[in-house]
Amino acid sequence: MPSSVSAWMLESNSLTYRIKNSFQQPFNVQLKGQGLAKPFLSDANALNELHHCYAIVREVVLSTGGQPLVFARTTLPRQVAKNLQELTHLGSRPLGEVIFSYPNLSRVRLDFTKVHRSQLNESTKKLIGAEPYVWGRRNTYKINQCEFLVSEFFLPALFES
Repeated sequence: MPSSVSAWMLESNSLTYRIKNSFQQPFNVQLKGQGLAKPFLSDANALNELHHCYAIVREVVLSTGGQPLVFARTTLPRQVAKNLQELTHLGSRPLGEVIFSYPNLSRVRLDFTKVHRSQLNESTKKLIGAEPYVWGRRNTYKINQCEFLVSEFFLPALFES
């Protein structure tokens, strides 16, 4: 993994905060979708949930100056969504600004991936342009004994700074 990638992949603080401080252009969160959905099988397994159980899934693109930098997907099991309702009503607010304000937030696990473009949906392929793959990480966070996932895929423009 190139050092420019690992520096972002290993970020332990809010990715939103780091992006805002690394780029001198207006920051934006574009909500791509949120609703009740079946989580990916690997996400359900990471949360020790049955894969056919529904969760609240939120997908956003983080951008600066209109340039997409990160595609993010949050998976909240239904019971977690019930206990942490603030996380289900974010709209275009950055998740990082909310969860990193919790004093008892902890990262339980961090997984890395390199996803080939053939595994991506069409809208994500557009975000990575001609790149053959995209780097990503999946964070398992815990607040008040409630675990949830935040998956972040680092788009090519992030490394051009």
